[in-house]
Amino acid sequence: MANFEHPETSLVRTYFETLGFLPEQRNGEAHFYKYSSEKEEYRILTQGVGCRLLPAALLEMQGNDALDFLHRITTNDLKTLPANHFKKTIFTNEKGRILDRVSVLNFGDKQLLIGNSGTQQKLFLWINRYIIMDDVKVQNAAEHHSVFEIFGPQARSFMTLLCGEQCKELQGNEIRMLTLEDFSFYVTPNISVSGIESFYLVARQPDAVKLLQYARMNKGIFDFGFVGEDAYEIYRIERGIPSERELNDHYNPHEAKLLDDVSFTKGCYIGQEVIARLATYDKVQKYFCGFVLSNSEVTEKEFLLVDNELNEIGVITSSVFSPSLQKRIGLGYLKKDFIDGENALKAIGKNSKVEVSVTVHSLPFKD
Repeated sequence: MANFEHPETSLVRTYFETLGFLPEQRNGEAHFYKYSSEKEEYRILTQGVGCRLLPAALLEMQGNDALDFLHRITTNDLKTLPANHFKKTIFTNEKGRILDRVSVLNFGDKQLLIGNSGTQQKLFLWINRYIIMDDVKVQNAAEHHSVFEIFGPQARSFMTLLCGEQCKELQGNEIRMLTLEDFSFYVTPNISVSGIESFYLVARQPDAVKLLQYARMNKGIFDFGFVGEDAYEIYRIERGIPSERELNDHYNPHEAKLLDDVSFTKGCYIGQEVIARLATYDKVQKYFCGFVLSNSEVTEKEFLLVDNELNEIGVITSSVFSPSLQKRIGLGYLKKDFIDGENALKAIGKNSKVEVSVTVHSLPFKD
């Protein structure tokens, strides 16, 4: 069995600890939730350029059949994905429900899968379940690699300062290997479901620390800083970016509005018949959307949505107080018959049972 030690228990974590930053245990997982303060890190994200250590599932695949294998068990067309390019795809189960949405980085001789937090072992076991006669090997890449996300309004300009013209010219789903001084890393642009641009930086452990040191020493005039999970949670909800809370086996790609990650022409994959049937017969009953809560002081994060007869009509899977909007907002799913309604809905807190009215809001809340 692979060792699923998280990338934050690595040389990068040790480096952060030398700077005085410590991971925090919440719900059984240790992440860097704050480096300075949530307020300061949110300001950096909305006005400057933030650097986030992704608490992501990282798997490396090798073998002559690896890319074809991924093509056959996930939703998107990966068979002709060129080397040094990436594509988003979705692992779905036999019922067409989401196991994880991943970025597949094709390096030619190997592929790196970047998934959501907490899905590492689940993906590893799922992939191995379907390897029979294929020349495919999968291993935990988090033991040797770290992935950083660079984002914020100054992100592209900062990357041009950091890496020169090679980053300035980087387009689409291209991956480039860059060398600065005595270390190397890969960089690729990442576009969220809401069209928000960021950059993934992938480096092996020793080079990952050198990359962080270089970015701090060469930030120039840019308002650059490390961003933890608390500030990022506000940022992602404001911009309608789903996480593992919204992308799991309670939902399918139709409901999550991720059909750009689904090929309807490539043929069979796990869950393909269900996903195709939902499209053909208009069977999708609910959709991913945004919500505004009437009470900004509630601290509950998850809610059950009900109609006037207390029938369940949806869920709020994540919610935060937005400093920019001065409102509590959330992401979740709602039955399609209620999405265009003008009347407020009732939400009941998952744990506290507090009741609050909510209205549906289009995504993103903020660009």
